[in-house]
Amino acid sequence: MLGESRPLGITILSAYYILWGLASATWGLLTSLLGTALVCFAQGLLASGIWSLVQGVLSIVLGVSLYSGKDWARALVMGLALLGAILGVLSLVSSGPSIGAAFNIAANVFVLLYVNSERVKRFFATN
Repeated sequence: MLGESRPLGITILSAYYILWGLASATWGLLTSLLGTALVCFAQGLLASGIWSLVQGVLSIVLGVSLYSGKDWARALVMGLALLGAILGVLSLVSSGPSIGAAFNIAANVFVLLYVNSERVKRFFATN
């Protein structure tokens, strides 16, 4: 082996991003192709579908890069987790307490702490 073995959590996060990307890209294709044709070429559906397709492709690239141990992918996941936690706090402040917002904050803080653990840092440093 070249570097540190891949932590299980990184494999799980990678699978999450890849599966989410596949679902988003599929939804984007269906929305832009079928949705616009069935609703007389609605521009909003076309734009929404293309945006979903782009997000899906980017998510797949992130998942594959995370699996490969690219350090930029780890940094991006940290940024997304931080942004998600901040948005969760803003949701709590603006809408009041909710289980969904609390779960969102907890999950994002967990991911942020996990990708900053020593084992994960070593994996990305050696790949």
